[in-house]
Amino acid sequence: MSASATLTASPCFMTLDCFGFMALAGARSVDFLQGQLTCDLRQASATHAVAGAWCTPKGRVICSLMAWPRQADSVLLRLHADLLQATAEQLAKYAALSRVRITPAPVHCFGLLGPIDTLLQPMGLTAPLAAGDIQPVADGALLRCDATGERHELWVQQEAATEWRDRLRAALPEGNMNDWRLALVRAGVVDVEAATRELFLPQMLGYDQDERVSFRKGCYTGQEIIARTHYKGGVKRHLHRLIGRGEPPPPGSALERDGQSAGTVVGSACSGEGRCDILAVVSDELASAGAHVVLLAGGSEFHLPA
Repeated sequence: MSASATLTASPCFMTLDCFGFMALAGARSVDFLQGQLTCDLRQASATHAVAGAWCTPKGRVICSLMAWPRQADSVLLRLHADLLQATAEQLAKYAALSRVRITPAPVHCFGLLGPIDTLLQPMGLTAPLAAGDIQPVADGALLRCDATGERHELWVQQEAATEWRDRLRAALPEGNMNDWRLALVRAGVVDVEAATRELFLPQMLGYDQDERVSFRKGCYTGQEIIARTHYKGGVKRHLHRLIGRGEPPPPGSALERDGQSAGTVVGSACSGEGRCDILAVVSDELASAGAHVVLLAGGSEFHLPA
């Protein structure tokens, strides 16, 4: 994947309405999800969440998510809000067989960007030490999203969201969703949403490069095709960052070259002064041609970074 590492951002926070939460309750919640998700739930705990995906039997990603077994019989899932209801309804068809209950979780998500360790201390927060680690806080939890410590998510109960927003405003400037999206694009991180649902194998999105996909955990939905693709090297399209000018094309937008389909946008953000960055799944052959290749999306031109 050619996406660069995230750039150091000025510390700020923002509300992440793009995310929603569901709770799975029952003694077999972890076992049930272990047979559904690409990630290994055995690596998760009350102090560590794992990133993963739920896929179709053909290995296409239905949704990407964070899974946190906050208690022995309860797992919290964070995923894109526009997939929440449909995903909950689909999972419920299988969960009933395991006596697992799925309900919406009244959780509010804040995003924290930049080096914030010292800024958290006056709020009584301690930054988690490693990516995926969770630090319990009053009314919620603080998640470290990446190895650099530049992205965190604060998950709090809905009734405590206003109080936490006031506390964050006293310590940090308030940013917006574009700030968050730009950090994700520059870090090469993709969250599947409704517009990109069931379009890609996990490998096309780079999910096999971290703990989002386990090739040792055993069977799960879509595992046969995902594993076969991994060991036989069958994926010829991958995630790449492109830069251009104009309005950021929304996820799901088509990329074209010479009037022909050339890829699909999966993430985009303004990067200042009329510029924008996007993440797109394009063919490896096209990406290898270098920065001189011009691709069109929404009437704007994009190319690989030089």
